[in-house]
Amino acid sequence: MLVILDIEKNVVIDAGIVDVWNALTEPAAIGSWMGDGSVKADLKKGGAYEIFSGDTTGYFTDIEKPNVLEYSWRMSEWDDKWADSLVRWELHPYGKKTKVRLTHVNLPTKEERDSHDQGWDVYFLEPMKSWLESNNK
Repeated sequence: MLVILDIEKNVVIDAGIVDVWNALTEPAAIGSWMGDGSVKADLKKGGAYEIFSGDTTGYFTDIEKPNVLEYSWRMSEWDDKWADSLVRWELHPYGKKTKVRLTHVNLPTKEERDSHDQGWDVYFLEPMKSWLESNNK
């Protein structure tokens, strides 16, 4: 039986692409919509980031402002034998809105995949969309 350990999410946000980009890349903005004052990010290829008080860490692997943001993803509780996974955000203008495609690949187990599938909605997409759309009025 083939088990798919990748995640893909698509959402349209009623905000311009630059605003969405900033919400994904500026630590103060991320902290606002995520409710996490511990966000750190060195936004350059090879630069490190951490969220959730360092429980999630990684490095930026591709940055094409304002369309592509990609980074490695590692949870502190993951087994040392597990490789880092990879998160990619693709942003495209959609009139005055922004189409967002999120992919998260190379998750180590089905349990991690299922947990992250829900987590992307609860901790990232829904609060970011709400924050952007309420600030865009």
